[in-house]
Amino acid sequence: MKKRRILPSIVFLIVGIGMIVFAFGGMGWFGNSGAFSGNSGVTLNATSLSELESVPSTGVIVNATANTVEFTGYEVTIPMIASPKNGPMYSFSVYGLVNPTIIVRQGAEVKLIFVNGDNDMYHGVVVTAGTPPYLYMGAMMSDGPVFGNSFILPLPPESSGKYASASITFKAAQSGNFYYICQVPGHASNGMYGKFLVEN
Repeated sequence: MKKRRILPSIVFLIVGIGMIVFAFGGMGWFGNSGAFSGNSGVTLNATSLSELESVPSTGVIVNATANTVEFTGYEVTIPMIASPKNGPMYSFSVYGLVNPTIIVRQGAEVKLIFVNGDNDMYHGVVVTAGTPPYLYMGAMMSDGPVFGNSFILPLPPESSGKYASASITFKAAQSGNFYYICQVPGHASNGMYGKFLVEN
């Protein structure tokens, strides 16, 4: 009898450890440019972070009323800040808008530059077909990347004025309504997500 009770406990422990390692792979076990990702990582200071938030003169339409950021070209750079200084804890910022709907053209080459602006929590991002509401475990269970490389593993929080950053590039190959979410357990379920629309 005792052997049968031990086996489910061991299986539960192994699965639990596996999910934690997957969610927090960016903490150093695999690194943000490690086994699961083509991410390239750098550290930014406050000045570099501020420069990322400046809206380009062409190729981007920011509509604060509709809370949308539309990218009109086929070579797109999206600067995204997790837990921005002037926004809610569980949120993303793109050009000063909180959790905006991001609109890109089908076939666009998308470069996503992701920065963790939080000072005490890890954050990551994945573009997924999974729709809200999100469960506590979020992307760990079923909300995987929709465009292959469209994810960045969780990055460490700000430390001494230095912000962890990583970038990825993917092709928005199919049109449709998708979402970008933080895959750290509990973050998407607390509202850390936004729409990612790919239009023809």
